[in-house]
Amino acid sequence: MALTRAWQLIQSATNITLLTHYKPDADGVSACAALDIVLRKMGKTVQAVYPTKPETNLSRQPQDSLVAHHTLTPDLIIACDTANYERLYYPEAFHRVPLINIDHHVSNSIMGVVNIINPAAASTCEELFYLFMIWCPELIDAAVAECLLFGILYDSQVFHTQSTTARTLRTAAACIDYGVNMFALSRELLANKTPTMIHLWGDILQSATIDTEKQAAWAVVRQADLKRHGVTLDSIVGLNNFLAEIALIDVTILFCEAEDGSTKISLRSKTRDVNLLAGRLGGGGHKNAAGLGMKMPIDQAVATLTALI
Repeated sequence: MALTRAWQLIQSATNITLLTHYKPDADGVSACAALDIVLRKMGKTVQAVYPTKPETNLSRQPQDSLVAHHTLTPDLIIACDTANYERLYYPEAFHRVPLINIDHHVSNSIMGVVNIINPAAASTCEELFYLFMIWCPELIDAAVAECLLFGILYDSQVFHTQSTTARTLRTAAACIDYGVNMFALSRELLANKTPTMIHLWGDILQSATIDTEKQAAWAVVRQADLKRHGVTLDSIVGLNNFLAEIALIDVTILFCEAEDGSTKISLRSKTRDVNLLAGRLGGGGHKNAAGLGMKMPIDQAVATLTALI
């Protein structure tokens, strides 16, 4: 059984490296932070490695986390919340190390020694809570539960996504039972916009486009916009979730111009499967939330993707 095999690998390992995806978000980082606490209680040496810096300044981090390089020689790797190898820090030295793959993306293509993929979970942190309950319930404490609940709240948009289920709510309630303050965590996620960010969002939303059939809406974020307001792409985290609240619009798209001239794209939907659309262009994610990158100027990317819509 996969869960038994994964726990056996964890128990027998000495040095464990934790990985999550490019521009780590609160679900991936929180999963690593919760694992870090549990594994250190077991006497393991643990290091987390991110391909790039997290997308926002997250306070809950593994004790030892590095960006784009490693110093620990692992005998086990655990990848969290990542759909493919391209989004991981995964150098040649890691290729021969056993890997446990824990995720909730339906598009996951990583082939670990053990793959624990549950697309029905609203977040990787939700799935990890149940793994801990099976493997080592005695090691869950308030700190572990706080990390997990923070990731759950982030990926479920505080229980607003279609992936939120009764299981998600039961998991959150169980974390609260460990003494976690859910109100404080939700405020931390939602009340984090500076006046500069609000002005930037206002400019972007004012120029948003709604298609003639009113089935899709999209907005464009250019480097010039960011420079004019003196901010980085971190400032638009959550903007597409806000855009998706437009009534009667099914699909929303946020196009972001990267510093190298390529385009990063975030898709949201109420009913359509945007994961299929993203998959056609090399991206992926979930049915109602997906993303991709296009190595082309932003105006060309907008024309290409909106034509498919």
